[in-house]
Amino acid sequence: MNKYQRIIVIAAAVNIALMFLFPPFLDNPIRRGVPPSFEGFYFFFSTYGIKRIHNELLTLEVLFIVINVLLAWLLLDRRTAKGEVPEFRYTRAIVLFLAGNLALLLAFPPFESHASLLKSQAPNFDGFYFFLGDKQHRNIFIPLLYLEIILVVINVLAIWLSFNALRRDELFAKQKILELAQALPPSELAEVSETLGYKALHPGGDGQAPPHLGAGPDRRKGPDPRYRGPERRKSGDRRIKTRTV
Repeated sequence: MNKYQRIIVIAAAVNIALMFLFPPFLDNPIRRGVPPSFEGFYFFFSTYGIKRIHNELLTLEVLFIVINVLLAWLLLDRRTAKGEVPEFRYTRAIVLFLAGNLALLLAFPPFESHASLLKSQAPNFDGFYFFLGDKQHRNIFIPLLYLEIILVVINVLAIWLSFNALRRDELFAKQKILELAQALPPSELAEVSETLGYKALHPGGDGQAPPHLGAGPDRRKGPDPRYRGPERRKSGDRRIKTRTV
């Protein structure tokens, strides 16, 4: 588990704990033959035993969080052969994640129940349906939809701030290591570079140590890209003959 995955797990644990502390409850209808319906979210220790918990809605909430966590976990589990977490643009990923969640919430919004013939009975939450399905003529249950969108936006902002703080700490630690390494003598710097790796002390490079003289590709074995004329050397004479321009 890397640092970014740990933040996702902590955010999921906080959300699930919040859902169980304030679960959805059903009402207690006075009339006989009327099934209980969704009434609202209440503090668990103040309402449990008086009203029943809406188990179906609570299960959907937990599944929504678990699916998002698993997807984020898989996307963040990108390790190299050495076990390092590569660089990634988390801001763009978080924006795409927010757009996907909002699109899902708007595609399957909460709908109200059928309008009752009794004026004293207000419409209540009935379920989540496809927006363009056969339930599209019903009214959308606006309070629950607003609550869903607000919770998603708050979670995305909290994760983005956490990722920013973690990224700043990593950059600060690398900068301190670089400053300490540059203050070392050349012999000790070479030893530290071999121990920690060239990329740790030279973050601006491509991750590879500079080649020694004569270790690079021999340009005499191939055609000169600056010369556009025909090749006048033979295969056996390429290394001993020179070109005159």
